[in-house]
Amino acid sequence: MDEKTKKILEQQATRFHVQESTQRTSVDLKEEGRYFREAFLKVEPNFDITCADRDILNSIFAWVWKLDSCNKLGLDYNKGLCLYGSLGVGKSMTLKALQAYMNHLKDKGYNDYRLGMYWRSASVLANLYAVDGQPALIQYSTDNLCVDELGREPIPASNYGTKMNVMQFLFQLRYDWRNECVTHVTTNLTMDKIAPIYGDYIADRFLEMFNFIEFKGNSLR
Repeated sequence: MDEKTKKILEQQATRFHVQESTQRTSVDLKEEGRYFREAFLKVEPNFDITCADRDILNSIFAWVWKLDSCNKLGLDYNKGLCLYGSLGVGKSMTLKALQAYMNHLKDKGYNDYRLGMYWRSASVLANLYAVDGQPALIQYSTDNLCVDELGREPIPASNYGTKMNVMQFLFQLRYDWRNECVTHVTTNLTMDKIAPIYGDYIADRFLEMFNFIEFKGNSLR
C-alpha cells in the first residue's frame, strides 16, 4: 500500500460520526441485515458470507443505516464508496449487492437521497462519449452512480477527433453535486495512481467524494 493511501485510511478509521439516521428507530435492523445478506447471494449465489471480510460488510451496512456502533472503518455517511484492490477480490460483486439493496430500500419507500443508482463501467461511459459526445455524459452528472472498473477505460476517448479524459470530466461535474448525489467506484488503482491519470485536481476531490475501502486477498474467480 502506498503511503498516501495508508494515511487516508488511518484518518478515515479515526473519524468520529455523530450523524444518526432519523429512520432507524422504526426499522427492524435484524430483518434488514437478512435482506442485505440476500442481496449478495442474488448477485453471486456461490458467495460464502462466512469468508467475507466482516468489518467491510458491517461497515457498509452501517453506512446505509448510519450506525456508528458497527462502523469500524469510520465511513462518512455522506460520501460514496471507493472499493479498490487487485483483480477478482469481490469489489464489483460488493457494489452490485449494495446497489440491489439500496434499490430494495427505495422500493420500500425509504427517503434518502443516496437510494437508487445507475450502474455503468468506466469503459461504457467512455464509449458513450465516443459515439454521442458530452451530451451523453450529462445525464450521469446529478444522479447516484456506480462506476465499475475505473482506470480500464480508453484514455483519452475520441468523439470524431475531439479527445477527452471522460472520467476526469465526469468527476468534475459530479463534484459540484456531491451533497445531493453519491458516486461509488470500483478500481484497481490506489490513490497515488489517481493524480497521474486524472490530474491533481481530481485526486484532491476524491478525498471529499469518497470513503476508501481496500479489498485484500486472493482472486475469487
